[in-house]
Amino acid sequence: MAIDAARIKELREKTGMGISQCKKALEETGGDLDKAELLLRKQGIDKAAKKADRPTGQGVIAIRREGSRAAMIELACEQEPTAGNERFLGLARLALDLCLEGKLPDSEALSRAATPEGGFGESLKALIGVVGENIQLKKAVYLEAPPGGLLGSYLHFNKKAGALVALALAGGDPANPGLAAVANDLAMHAVAARPLAASRESLPPAALAREREVFGEEVKKMPEAIREKVLDGKLQKFYTEKVFPEQIFVKDPDRKATVRQVLDQAAKAAEGKAEIAGFARFELGL
Repeated sequence: MAIDAARIKELREKTGMGISQCKKALEETGGDLDKAELLLRKQGIDKAAKKADRPTGQGVIAIRREGSRAAMIELACEQEPTAGNERFLGLARLALDLCLEGKLPDSEALSRAATPEGGFGESLKALIGVVGENIQLKKAVYLEAPPGGLLGSYLHFNKKAGALVALALAGGDPANPGLAAVANDLAMHAVAARPLAASRESLPPAALAREREVFGEEVKKMPEAIREKVLDGKLQKFYTEKVFPEQIFVKDPDRKATVRQVLDQAAKAAEGKAEIAGFARFELGL
């Protein structure tokens, strides 16, 4: 049957598919717009399954903040131009909305989130059908500051790395400009310095065990009298490199001030005390 151009245009605007694909779908469904849209979505799911194993070396980190809470996601694709495509960025915005509204803790929960179109997972598969390459939601996180606390965020200019930092306050005003600036600076620091944990106690056990094993090999031939002392020194250095508050603040390395000292100074100026209650750091592909 003949399909008029207006109907093809309408289907294309709804699905993002090419003219020839829309025309063919309408022909196969007797011109029924809803059935043609459903057919194209199913075809998109088939395409997604076929492309699922293709490498995704490009994409974006995206952040959305609302007061003392925020969401951050990593959405990956195959090619750099796709990362700037408006439909791709629209999916990133949808992911942030769902994550923030639902307080969704990770990418698995976000993938199952419901949308008016049927679900985020289906929206992702539909986009794969449109752009013709593998797209994956790699990571997602929701972070909220403790009551009376505040949140900092930083997104690198190339959208390849970002971080969120939640601060707990005892006294002091969370709206204090100095504290707000430091919270954002600490998020920028996290992107640059790659901390592993907010405290020694919260270091990933596997990471600490790995370092102990490496350091143990390095000192095993030393005299027993100094072995433990040298091993302890190496572990202390590891802590200062990987534990967030113990790292040297990247914005002022010459002063040799630690993150802990910078935060204490800002909190004192705001007549309170502050602690890093939690943080998240994403880097594309890692």
